[in-house]
Amino acid sequence: MDHQHFEKKLLNEEQMTPEENRALQSHLHDCAICSALADANLALGNVTMVTPAPGFTNRFTARLAARRKAQKRRYFYGGLILLLSGTGLLLWFSFPTLSVFFSSPVTLLSTWASFIVSTISFLRVFSEVGRVLLNVATGFIPTSTLGFSLSLFSILGMLLIASSQKLFRQIQRI
Repeated sequence: MDHQHFEKKLLNEEQMTPEENRALQSHLHDCAICSALADANLALGNVTMVTPAPGFTNRFTARLAARRKAQKRRYFYGGLILLLSGTGLLLWFSFPTLSVFFSSPVTLLSTWASFIVSTISFLRVFSEVGRVLLNVATGFIPTSTLGFSLSLFSILGMLLIASSQKLFRQIQRI
């Protein structure tokens, strides 16, 4: 039985012609689902709205302002603690480097240069290995299977990101 037409009429409270009204009444007589929907709609239409207690908006606004002020204070002190602890850790870990720099800046600069060169060469080797593995994999894995696998991993990655965002939103509400 097609309920959608009658449900639209009931839920949107549209004006109906006399013949549409007769068809609706006939359908309500035969269909328990639409009859229950019409009864619920009628009951909701007869509900009286409760007005809030006097001063509710003022109390709510004051409570909201106090919560925002407390939250700003927590953010400020949390940021200050984070900044101070981060600065302390940075100084703690950089102290040996700074002592070397002040005693011999040339040694420090040559160490940094060798680190940068080794990092760049590592990235080159890593990309070359990845390219070789991809060429080998495409030789014995069919392209359709490789494409399907990449698509599957992409979808799984998107699901992981979406679920973690939803989880973090729920944690923030708590």
